[in-house]
Amino acid sequence: MRSFFAISLALITGCGDNLSGGDEPQDEHGDLTDGAHDDGVVGRLVPEVCASRAWPEALVEAKDSDLAVVQMTNGAAVLAVPKTGGDLRGFLIDGRGLIMGDPLGMKVIGGKFTGVSATMTDGRLIVGLVDGGNIAVNVVRDDLGDFRSLATVPGSFVGDSTVMHARGNRITATGGTTGMMMSTFDSAWAPMGSELIARSVPTGMTTTAYGNDAMVAWTTEGECHLQRVASNIHSEQDFPCKAGRLAADYGSRSGQLVYEAGEDILLSNILASSHNEIANQLFLATGGRSPRIAFDGQRFWISYINIHNDIVVGFLDDKNNLVSTAVEGMRPMQDAYELAFVNGGVWLYAVDETGFNASRLCLTRQ
Repeated sequence: MRSFFAISLALITGCGDNLSGGDEPQDEHGDLTDGAHDDGVVGRLVPEVCASRAWPEALVEAKDSDLAVVQMTNGAAVLAVPKTGGDLRGFLIDGRGLIMGDPLGMKVIGGKFTGVSATMTDGRLIVGLVDGGNIAVNVVRDDLGDFRSLATVPGSFVGDSTVMHARGNRITATGGTTGMMMSTFDSAWAPMGSELIARSVPTGMTTTAYGNDAMVAWTTEGECHLQRVASNIHSEQDFPCKAGRLAADYGSRSGQLVYEAGEDILLSNILASSHNEIANQLFLATGGRSPRIAFDGQRFWISYINIHNDIVVGFLDDKNNLVSTAVEGMRPMQDAYELAFVNGGVWLYAVDETGFNASRLCLTRQ
């Protein structure tokens, strides 16, 4: 019999209690621009938790879960699978952070899945599920009530962005014992086959959309690799980028890759069209694991789990420093949390001993 964790309700309001920000002040992050107040006093931007949510009845099979969060038209889909193997379960939340439909959530796809990724691509919710040495790629109905299998592709890793565009093609990047693979879907979502991107065997991978291209980063035991698929540009460095996460700012032709190195969190700037697009290796934080990254259109936000098992979250300044705060009390296991930009706000979503919960980040001046 599966064990389920009940969730106690928590509601803390600061800068607002609306996921989409519809009833909040127009500038829901506070003043995000650098400079002075009207009184001429220069303030320093700092992040803080300004709203929290918890869902008291939603069910999760295990606290050791893999979590994916996807922005929907008005709200988000929260999806999870147990790391030991099990069904894909999930629920939808509206713009106010309230569960839509069954408060228990629902079983979306049955199986023995150990990992999940999900994206909205061309108006479709696409979910990738790790199933042994294969990845099941599915399109899921917007209400999570039904799904259709698109393909089963080779690999034991799938990127965080399940399906991306590469010069008009829809592609899924996966990694496994045969190397890094790219699987393509046509305009009707029919599979068009898989091809090898690189022969190096990954121990982890991450993906993100980059305009009409796809960035794929992966690590081996001794190297970090980056491939821009449509451009067919490959970069590598002679250091691993374990547990890496990738985000891009297409407007500035750049991105950021965060990853673990021993007990520390490191950062590599991604500079498109440079000689080596993995530009460097920079120290970001000590005593951390499970980094996450999201781009809000202006700033890169980064989070990690610290030595106290709390989440530290903040934004990257123009000198590659992390301006951060600790979110005490949210203590997920390694893959059981996500950092996401949802409906105009930066949010942390997690599963821990208390169940599903979320915290919204805002910026204030000190």
